[in-house]
Amino acid sequence: MTVLLLIAGIAIAVVAADLLVDGGVALARRWGIPSLVVGAIVVGFGTSMPELIVNVSAALKGSTDLAMGNILGSNLFNLCVVMAVAALVRPLVVSGDSRAKDLPMCLLATALIGVCGNQLYWDGINYHELMPSSGIIMLMFFGIYLYYTLGETQVGAQHKQPTQARHHAKTVAEDGPPVWRAGLFLVLGLAGLLVGGEMIVDNATAIASSFGISERLIGLLIVGPGTSVPELFASVAAALKKQSDMVVGNVLGSCIFNILFIIGITSFILPVPMDQALNQIVLFTLAVIAVISAFVWFGRSHAIGRLLAVGLLAAYIAQSLWSVMAG
Repeated sequence: MTVLLLIAGIAIAVVAADLLVDGGVALARRWGIPSLVVGAIVVGFGTSMPELIVNVSAALKGSTDLAMGNILGSNLFNLCVVMAVAALVRPLVVSGDSRAKDLPMCLLATALIGVCGNQLYWDGINYHELMPSSGIIMLMFFGIYLYYTLGETQVGAQHKQPTQARHHAKTVAEDGPPVWRAGLFLVLGLAGLLVGGEMIVDNATAIASSFGISERLIGLLIVGPGTSVPELFASVAAALKKQSDMVVGNVLGSCIFNILFIIGITSFILPVPMDQALNQIVLFTLAVIAVISAFVWFGRSHAIGRLLAVGLLAAYIAQSLWSVMAG
């Protein structure tokens, strides 16, 4: 029953996030907010809300291992499974913007965990943890990333002709859902996220204690990947439509958001201890991003091809098996 409630909690959180995105997009467009800003902010925040709610709930209850396992598991699943499966459907050509901005920022954000969470190695202090000051640093980096992302979306929006923009706004106003329905979607989405997040944390903690499994392992292999399954289907659909930028941008943007914003908020609420196992997962994630970056930066086609995709899937399976045996 506890396992079923955990699955139900993940399902509720995922459906609630979808309602939140639909309602937010509808209201934003009715209020005349540019589509590029809607995609970068409303959709980006909404699709990562399950991870955020789970982490905030876990931090408030002192389950920091579950919180870190959730984020690291979600990022590994996004990088090794979501991106790989989409690349198996169709090789993903990475745009110059993603090569210059998103990949380096994703690498920097992951490295920031290892730097901020290992005071023993860097400062000679006898503990490892992400402290509130670490959370502030991550949130500042997230603000910089958000500033440049919004700046680019505004520049792109200015290139639209005024008549086209007015025609688009009129079409959305006529075809979109009424305001009351969009508002209802928002309320239901937020309520569902709160309920689903509570169910996930409570039942994941119960499973870990009853079976002697660490909360970190539950977050790494069940909760994190579970909240990322919708992104897998969305990325496959985008790959079939030859929208490589959407797949790569969503995956890298989600990883950056998960670390800089969600872990930043989590460590600001409660210090997050970093043990050897978590450090090894961070190093593994760094290695994965570095390999992807090398293929994309130095490859002739600047693409994530099928060979790299198979390697990413094999690496994810190996890492999961190692985590199970070590955990």
